Amino acid sequence: MRRRITRRAGNGTAIGASGHHGPVDPTLVDRARAGDARAFEELATSLERALFRHVARLLGPDDAEDAVQDAFLSAWRSMRSFEGTSFRAWLFRIATNRALDVIRARKRRGELPLEPAEDEERTWTEPPSPGPSLDRLVAGAEARALVEAALRTIPTEQRAALLLRDVEGFDYEEIAGITAAELGTVKSRIHRARLAVPNAPVAQGWKSAAG
Repeated sequence: MRRRITRRAGNGTAIGASGHHGPVDPTLVDRARAGDARAFEELATSLERALFRHVARLLGPDDAEDAVQDAFLSAWRSMRSFEGTSFRAWLFRIATNRALDVIRARKRRGELPLEPAEDEERTWTEPPSPGPSLDRLVAGAEARALVEAALRTIPTEQRAALLLRDVEGFDYEEIAGITAAELGTVKSRIHRARLAVPNAPVAQGWKSAAG
């Protein structure tokens, strides 16, 4: 199955836009598992916008189209073996892994600089004052642009985890499954990313209306 990915531009792709979705129709999932291509197409269409937005923030919009296309193709080929409880999380796992594979390949070819090791601690406790979520940082267009730029500077795994949590609305356990990481690692990545990203607007001289 090869489907055309339609790019969605404008406010719907901004960080502040809601990434939360209602439950995927289980009837469509069952039909798709049975080989119904039309049912799979309906599922793909309902998630295409959020999936493209997520992958574009990892790869850039030019490469995101191919990555999302590959994710849909892989999902369709594996549909009969799908046994998870969340089709949406499963599809995001496939797309996120595809995006990370592309990034790793770029680094091997020297197209991207190597990122510093995260040096994460496996034992993690909730900090007394975690950084603010992304939707609290993007009240204005200027701040949103600075936050978008800051996201591109943090390690890829941190960026992916933060976007999955604060933009797409997955819980920590789902993100652990999507990224194949320990729960403590996921929490650490999100915490570190939330601390790093808010510093960018301030460093560029931006102040909120209250500040």
